[in-house]
Amino acid sequence: MTNDRTQHALAILAAIGTGTVPLDPFTSDARWWWNGGLDLPVAEFAALLATLHTQTESGIVVTPGLIMAQDDSVMIEATSAARLTNGRIYDNRYIFLFHFRGDAICEVREYSDSAHVNATFDLTA
Repeated sequence: MTNDRTQHALAILAAIGTGTVPLDPFTSDARWWWNGGLDLPVAEFAALLATLHTQTESGIVVTPGLIMAQDDSVMIEATSAARLTNGRIYDNRYIFLFHFRGDAICEVREYSDSAHVNATFDLTA
């Protein structure tokens, strides 16, 4: 089961690059928490991501690194890269912590450089 959970988590990170996060791998009450001050239902996070995606030339490429799985959690260290339509470059480092209930994701905790996110993207759009 851990391998399936890891694959679900990796698929979500890959989907970030498309600007669309599928909701079916999540529980109905799943939340996406970000250390920059967000704690949203996953559907609201997906809408925010779609807005951010429009500010990039070709999406945010998230590249996984170290992966650790234990019990009902998968932790993925990752980096990202994107060129924005305003000419800025977005490159960040992350720790994503995926919590599962059964086979579905019930929470994502995203740790990144929030100052870089705020300086690069127009979060008011």
